[in-house]
Amino acid sequence: MAVGRGPVELIDLGPGQLPGMAELERLCFPEEPWPVEALAGSLQGRGVVALGLAGPTGLAACALGRVAADEAELHSLSVHPGLRRQGLGRLLLEAFLEAAGSRGARSVWLEVREANAAAIALYLASGFLPAGRRRRYYDNGEDALVLRLDLAAPPPSAG
Repeated sequence: MAVGRGPVELIDLGPGQLPGMAELERLCFPEEPWPVEALAGSLQGRGVVALGLAGPTGLAACALGRVAADEAELHSLSVHPGLRRQGLGRLLLEAFLEAAGSRGARSVWLEVREANAAAIALYLASGFLPAGRRRRYYDNGEDALVLRLDLAAPPPSAG
């Protein structure tokens, strides 16, 4: 598939992609990037959903989460800052939702920084609905919005 500056390939993330994942974390979340150890841990255990979009210059985007019973949680969705607004986030989110659903998830939960308007817009356009707020969730005291998607619900209409 091709977007923006060239082709990207959907890949399952594994230990071999840890350097690229860590670099993406540093670029996307400079205030609170996940440490390499946490990223490595996110690739282990049952129910892991770890997907990436690999481009000609390396890892362009990644989504990390987990499925437990009939629920999934999206822990992180990151797109390289130089590749944003090209549809990579939407493409990767759709792949994550499909993978979670195929593993038995009927709903997907996530937390997002209240100030992250672009991510919130993506999630709401994808059918997520507000489900709560976690006060002072992030180290800097910022709140997190809790969003939920019912995978059995029809997608939002485009019109």
